[in-house]
Amino acid sequence: MPGAAALAAVLLAATVTGCAGSEISAAPTADTRASTSPALSQSPVADALYRCLIARGWQVTLTDDGAVQASSDTIPKEQYQLYLSDTWACNSQVAAQFPVDDNQKHLLYAAELAERTCLQQHGYQVDDPPSLQQFLDDYDSKPWSAMASSELATLAQTMSDADWKAINQSCPQPVPGALR
Repeated sequence: MPGAAALAAVLLAATVTGCAGSEISAAPTADTRASTSPALSQSPVADALYRCLIARGWQVTLTDDGAVQASSDTIPKEQYQLYLSDTWACNSQVAAQFPVDDNQKHLLYAAELAERTCLQQHGYQVDDPPSLQQFLDDYDSKPWSAMASSELATLAQTMSDADWKAINQSCPQPVPGALR
């Protein structure tokens, strides 16, 4: 079920990338914001989300490009809503662990607009973005993301893994905290 991976990524667009890729193993990092656990990817945010979902009992993978993925092989359809609920809870926990400053919010807005353009160029409909001020005002309570406001939020539930990977490679979802 790429939909689980896709929707998790969509829900986490304000925190974690939804790109697809191959799994990676642990490697040491100099970033001490997350914890004393070894890094699993280049994103401490993705690492924290991955660890939270694993701790809640979900069989997810962390890809080399920092995406947390799930599939119908590990998330049965009847447990999908519980998975989404746990994903939201983990997202909130990780967001509190890695607050996004104003500079990151401005960078994220620009990156979301770029992703929106990319999705549209690939033929997907995406809602109009909020103004920068509205994006900043709503960031902590109702963050906007191009992916979540696109038709992919629905299509991802039935999209093949290959198609999901392709669109995320072409139009990567921005990762707050990793934007420069």
